[in-house]
Amino acid sequence: MVVSILDLFNEELLGTFTKDSMGNLKGPCPCCGMQDNYSGFVIFVNSNTCYCLGSKTIFNVAETVALLNGIISCREGRQKL
Repeated sequence: MVVSILDLFNEELLGTFTKDSMGNLKGPCPCCGMQDNYSGFVIFVNSNTCYCLGSKTIFNVAETVALLNGIISCREGRQKL
């Protein structure tokens, strides 16, 4: 069974995101709250990853679980290569 990145987010939080033309969701970072004209946090549905524009870090499914549960902060994600 494959877990979708969207399964990790509750409906209330997902309600603050908007879908772009590529099907990705953009909204405020659930950790730092970063949000600007480009939105601070992107959920890449097709690759099952997330990205915080404020800290410039990327998260896989396991890291996103840790982020949403306060185990790590967005600054502790992996730097995008």
